[in-house]
Amino acid sequence: MAREKIITAIDAGSTKVSTVVAAVYDNKISIIGVSGKVPSKGINKGSVVDIDSAVESISNSLERAERMAGVSISSAFVTVNGSHIESQNSHGVVAVNPQSSEITPEDVIRVTEAAQAVSFPSSREIIHVIPRDFIVDTTDGIKDPVGMAGVRLEVETNIIHGAATAMKNLIKCVEQVGVDVDDLVYTGIASAESVLTDTEKELGTILIDVGGGTTSVIAFLDGSPIYSTVFAIGAKHITSDLAIGLRTRLEDAEKIKLKLSSESMFAQNNEAKDELFDVSEFNLDSESLPKRFLNEIVDARTKEIFNMIALELNKNNLIGKLPAGAVITGGGALTCGIERVAKGILKMPVRIGRPTGVTGLIDEIQGPEFAATVGTILYGASMMKSNEVLSFNKTHGKIGNGFTKLIEKLKSFLP
Repeated sequence: MAREKIITAIDAGSTKVSTVVAAVYDNKISIIGVSGKVPSKGINKGSVVDIDSAVESISNSLERAERMAGVSISSAFVTVNGSHIESQNSHGVVAVNPQSSEITPEDVIRVTEAAQAVSFPSSREIIHVIPRDFIVDTTDGIKDPVGMAGVRLEVETNIIHGAATAMKNLIKCVEQVGVDVDDLVYTGIASAESVLTDTEKELGTILIDVGGGTTSVIAFLDGSPIYSTVFAIGAKHITSDLAIGLRTRLEDAEKIKLKLSSESMFAQNNEAKDELFDVSEFNLDSESLPKRFLNEIVDARTKEIFNMIALELNKNNLIGKLPAGAVITGGGALTCGIERVAKGILKMPVRIGRPTGVTGLIDEIQGPEFAATVGTILYGASMMKSNEVLSFNKTHGKIGNGFTKLIEKLKSFLP
């Protein structure tokens, strides 16, 4: 039996830092260590704002995961997020070597590099270059052209990029705790790995990861990403609204939000006009409040989030092109009434996405708030299938060590 490989994923968010350690063997991914939800410090709206505080949070999370897994973590895949994340579709074309009778993996690399030759400001850094469709001569819709005969190879790619300084700060925080960064993974890509089905990606769907300080969005069509964006608004803003509306502390507002959301999961009609919500334990002016009043405060912010998403879908001509609907994940996915609000504004089917695809110690990571962390493990496993992962290039901040790393990344996205 092949020797097991250890993969670590770190999701450093605005409200929590979670670390998951997995053992991969015989194509099975078993979770052996989990840090749980360590409170996040020094990270705001997905970006590092205080290196020392962020390092402390990441260190605490790593220590918990190492203790449970019984291994020492030397490298990890790390999620990257923030409103600086953008995406762009690009086209590449190359001539196939006439001496060869078929398209080789090297041809795929060359055409993808050609598509990557997009003019970006020096302040931007590419995170992912994802092949969407290949065209061999006049035949389009090809997912994997290797082995096919042809003289002209084209590719449509989706390029996800972000601010170089934001990514370098994140890498610095992880490296200061003695861990090398194997790769940065956009939160939307990571969450999609663990919660979306192949059918949903093929039909067309939009994944919405509602975190504490950000909401990450990624749309899939024909099995591949076509659009990504991140809004600097998340579940923390709902908590702030409740704190202002109820004139209470943020800590109590968060507890009220969680209790309201928990009760709404089991209630048949959580919007009943006369139903009262017990708040006697939170030192408010009254012992109870109308649940409808609390829902109105929560709904106002969730409506703002989904109205922004609807505008982006309309702007990018995606209305009516995503029949599989919307999948909401992230910690904010448990907010009361979020499915109802999303259905009303997006006019499409909506479900809550929970991570799948791993075994082992999964009791603590079955909620949507761990979708990105589990997805990063799955992403890392697909990267490690054929060869070892090369660490993130510290000198230039580029993903990859040229040819070898690009091959690995492409293999992870090809069927």
